[in-house]
Amino acid sequence: MHLLDSAKTALTKLAFNTRHAHARLKQGTVRFKTTDLVNFYHEMEAAGVIYVVLRWADDVPLNLVDELSNEYDVDHLIADSQIKIALNLAAVRPGKVKCDYYSASGQSGTSYNGMPYYMPAHAQRILDRRTKDPRGFYRPCPEDEFFALAYHLCYHKGHRCGIPTGLDAPHDASPPRNYLAGLQGLARTAGHSIKDTTTLIELHDFLRQNGWSMSQDLMLRWPDQHPFLTALFEHERAACAQDVVAAQDLTVFVLRDDCDTHELQTIARKMISERFTIVDEVALDTTARSRVMSQTRGGNWIEKYRPEPVQPIIAIICRDAAEQGPLPIAMSAAKLAKRYPHLKKTDVLMKRVIRDHINLVAPLAHDRVVLHATDNPLETVETLRAIFGEDASAFLAIHGHSS
Repeated sequence: MHLLDSAKTALTKLAFNTRHAHARLKQGTVRFKTTDLVNFYHEMEAAGVIYVVLRWADDVPLNLVDELSNEYDVDHLIADSQIKIALNLAAVRPGKVKCDYYSASGQSGTSYNGMPYYMPAHAQRILDRRTKDPRGFYRPCPEDEFFALAYHLCYHKGHRCGIPTGLDAPHDASPPRNYLAGLQGLARTAGHSIKDTTTLIELHDFLRQNGWSMSQDLMLRWPDQHPFLTALFEHERAACAQDVVAAQDLTVFVLRDDCDTHELQTIARKMISERFTIVDEVALDTTARSRVMSQTRGGNWIEKYRPEPVQPIIAIICRDAAEQGPLPIAMSAAKLAKRYPHLKKTDVLMKRVIRDHINLVAPLAHDRVVLHATDNPLETVETLRAIFGEDASAFLAIHGHSS
């Protein structure tokens, strides 16, 4: 019996490795059909895995009868450092319940087509504030559960969730769930109110007001360009068109807290000034840091080598050179276009030269990312709005391009 159990475990692990490798290759998320979720969650807690069931927690099947009648997936969000532990625990209990696993930073094999499922600052917040359901598994706290579902319906599901879009994009009349009712129930628990007549554009505005919206640069890059997301991006771009014109000659570099000494910051500043004219520098306070992390994609602000998010600390706002210098990195035109499809000016790629230099002069066990930079005027506007809040347009009126 012992030999049979060992053989079964070995085959299960082989299946896990194959499935995980396939998910990584396809830039997707690994899925396991699982049984006995009660003991699975108990084992996750015993192993110290930080996770949540992302949504529809009330529908999680916790006995055999419910497993057999269950029609829905169970989506999990898991801390980056514990993904492998969780997946190994899932792999050894094959069953009927479809379970998907996403990591906070979108690590390979636990991403949505190569992208983090939630903006990592939001994902980290969900994990940090999780609560234990009386039935024995972890779920987001009521406020985060509401916002996470609203985000999912607005940006992931879009018109398919059955909520009218409010834009020139029709919605599905017969979604598989009553998503609006589910959102309204979570809203009541969290102390919010969602009207029966709510549209997706109104939901987007509500999410933005509460620091939970999808950034425009992420909308542009999101793998599922469904009709509502496309219409929303165009709507948002039109709304900030005047600021985008004013920002056409500006680039923002954001130094991170792994550029952690005065000497390294001086190096970064000096190297930036070789291609750009620095017009302003802003030490980010707590409010601005939070906005930058939640409103800009910015390399995602999470690294696998540390449990807490990386903090943006200094914004260096620059005027572009009238003429671009030589390409800062060795890269063919075809590879450049594929790697940076939204890049307007190649001088921005100085960020890679700066990273390499700082990692050379101040090496660590892991490479520092050091800084991020905006790839185009739209990203510059979004980043300036995160830095200055309502004063971003006033800043652009003074320092921006005048047509």
